[in-house]
Amino acid sequence: MGEKSQQSWWLAPKPFDWVSSALYLGILAISYFKLFTRCSCIAASEAIGVTVAITLAIVILLSIDRLEYYWFKEETPKRAAITLLVLRILLIEGITQLERFYFVPLNYAIMLYLIPPYLATLYFGARAGYWIALLAGVIYLIKTTLYSAHWYRDLPNLWTSTIFCFGLVFLLAMARVVSQEKASRQRAEQLLGELASSHQQLSLYTEQIAELAAFKERNRIARDIHDGLGHALMAISVQLEKALVYHERNPQEALQAVGAARQVTREALQEVRSSVRTLRLTQDDYSCASSIALLIQHLRISQISVDYYTEGDETNFSREIRNTLYRVAQEGFTNIQKHARASKVEVTLLFAEQEARLRIHDNGGGFEPKLIREQTTEGRGGYGLQGMRERIAQVKGVFHLESKFGRGTTLLVSIPAQARTHSRENVAKDGYDEQA
Repeated sequence: MGEKSQQSWWLAPKPFDWVSSALYLGILAISYFKLFTRCSCIAASEAIGVTVAITLAIVILLSIDRLEYYWFKEETPKRAAITLLVLRILLIEGITQLERFYFVPLNYAIMLYLIPPYLATLYFGARAGYWIALLAGVIYLIKTTLYSAHWYRDLPNLWTSTIFCFGLVFLLAMARVVSQEKASRQRAEQLLGELASSHQQLSLYTEQIAELAAFKERNRIARDIHDGLGHALMAISVQLEKALVYHERNPQEALQAVGAARQVTREALQEVRSSVRTLRLTQDDYSCASSIALLIQHLRISQISVDYYTEGDETNFSREIRNTLYRVAQEGFTNIQKHARASKVEVTLLFAEQEARLRIHDNGGGFEPKLIREQTTEGRGGYGLQGMRERIAQVKGVFHLESKFGRGTTLLVSIPAQARTHSRENVAKDGYDEQA
């Protein structure tokens, strides 16, 4: 709102105030005209008193319009609206009664009856406006017939009545349009508010999703470092220890162990480069079966006999599922080299139509799964198994681990081709079975 508008808002706070103010001022001008053209039967002092009373009433009506906007702006509370409407009706009725004292045939103040129906429609809706309009019409008809016995022969009076009727219908129609427009505007403002709130909520959700994605990515990278580099470093450590043991007794065997450690180092470096490249690319040729076969070669270098069987078409499964199977196998082989003291390992990799399965069994010393779970809970180790469970949970798979002292260990993973929406968890007697 400009400076001029801020200084002159009181002229007509609302659009209809131009009409109502024009009616008020028009009746006031007519009152002063009647004062100077009054009937000789009325005293000057009495005519002046009537005019002053009418002037005061009209000033109050004009003030009510402006104070209402000043206090309530566009939306007047119902209780205040009822009070102001009743006050206006009383003032308008007072003006029409005072105008009769001029003893002039035509009573133009009765045209102010057009204002209450319009305001009632804005305040309380069309039904209230119709009832107030009916009341105004009845009062107008009563006054017209009461003060003029032959009103139907009085052309000026008939003309005024016709104008009143048309004005009443027009103002009711205009009030309804304004009321509907006001309701539409309020609805639009409400929708804009809801949209702004939804946008703010969406921004918050976007931030939370971004944080969650970053958290998941950090966990994935941590698992990759543990499963990839951890496995490679373990293999290198085993080969270097072997070289130290055979350094004096069998230099040739020690030299082969050093060569194997060197080969694992190169492969670990290649895997790091491949992981970085995978982060940058959206597509990458990848074979789970071939990658696991490469891991098995490292086991065989460590003097562990491995039987490897694979079947099915892995291209029907997502890269995430295949990579999960590879990482689980990698962690399983690392644990076998570190803890199992096994001489034979059986590996089965199956890609069926509905699910993929990985089974790893060794004839090592075994362990007690409950103890490992307690250590993981207390933060004293077990990070490799925890990483396996987290990976499998992300692809809605089943993780089963069974082991006993002196009877080896069996690891079984089953992942559906399509993610499921339910989850369950149960603990087996000799191991534990988890499904996400």
